[in-house]
This record gives sequence, structure tokens and C-alpha cells, in this order.
Amino acid sequence: MKWLEIKQRYPDKFILLGNLVEEQISSHRYKILAGEILKVSDNATEIRKAYQEYNSQGKDVLYSLPSTTEEFIVENVPLKGIFK
Repeated sequence: MKWLEIKQRYPDKFILLGNLVEEQISSHRYKILAGEILKVSDNATEIRKAYQEYNSQGKDVLYSLPSTTEEFIVENVPLKGIFK
């Protein structure tokens, strides 16, 4: 389902998405165009737990916040540091 349709159907919800369709904007930025709705909730803790479950199974998932705009842009920030 297209992201705009998802956002219009669930405007003030946390939404867990899988099978994402993305458009690369830059080397670290992506626009989410569509995805499969895996879970919708009013509860952030519930969505985070579902996210962790899917993620632990190796599935590529993402969740949106109620404040996520109709233009869903994700930025992957590379981690830098020293592991001891």
C-alpha cells in the first residue's frame, strides 16, 4: 500500500511497516513510498516490541510515529566510535 494512503487511513497512529518500497534521495536518505502494514497501534511500547520481534527474526521493518509527515524521509546515520 502506498505511504500516503496508509498515513491518510491511520493519521494519528504508530504504524509498523514491512516490505518497504524506497526511493534513494542521497547516500544516506530514503523516501518511503509504500509498504505492508504489519501493525497499527496507539501505544508506542506495543509498536516497539513488535518492531523488535520482527527485527530479531531478520526482517527489515520500520515504524512511523503519529507525527510522521506525508513525506516519509528516513536518514541512515552511520555510527562512528571505538568499541572496547
